[in-house]
Amino acid sequence: MDIKSFFEQYKFYVIGVIAAVIILVYFIVTSLHEPTESLAFDSEPAEPAVEEAADVPVPAATVFVEVKGAVTTPGVYELPSDARVKNVLDIAVLSDKADLMTVNQSAKLTDEMVIYIPYEGEIDETAVLDLVEGRSGDTDASGELVNINTAEIEELTTLNGIGEKKAQAILTYREEQGLFGTLEDLKNIPGIGDKTFENLKPYITIN
Repeated sequence: MDIKSFFEQYKFYVIGVIAAVIILVYFIVTSLHEPTESLAFDSEPAEPAVEEAADVPVPAATVFVEVKGAVTTPGVYELPSDARVKNVLDIAVLSDKADLMTVNQSAKLTDEMVIYIPYEGEIDETAVLDLVEGRSGDTDASGELVNINTAEIEELTTLNGIGEKKAQAILTYREEQGLFGTLEDLKNIPGIGDKTFENLKPYITIN
């Protein structure tokens, strides 16, 4: 069989092989010219994720306090949170009849604080003596309300403005009249008027 006869017989196979070789060579050549993609790596170490700071309560910049009693301009005042009782009294202006014997002017103000300035003669001598000798504080040392239906003399005298005489009068009232039905019934005690009651009200309870 000569070459011509062989080609005539297998020409389709030969053409197919040649076409396949051409295609293969084409892909090889084109692939060599394509830029090789390189993976970019950050040479710097990854920074750790910054955790969000927990919400921290921010102290209020100001406080609101109410001043009552022997002042010329009673009312609610807004002052810096580090202010003292004296600072608000300078604004409210004390009256000529104000009695500061039981008022701690150096005390730091707190939000929603009520400051009552008694008038001269409003606080009995026993209460003033107790305060000067250190037997009485601004309120119960534990910060709890004093139950005027169950408290004894020792506990009652921790209230600002209540000396031994008024404490005994409260006990006598309970024995003769029964328990206090409302806080306002405390004004039935001799020597406890509207002004003294307003001073005591935030610190007492009947429950």
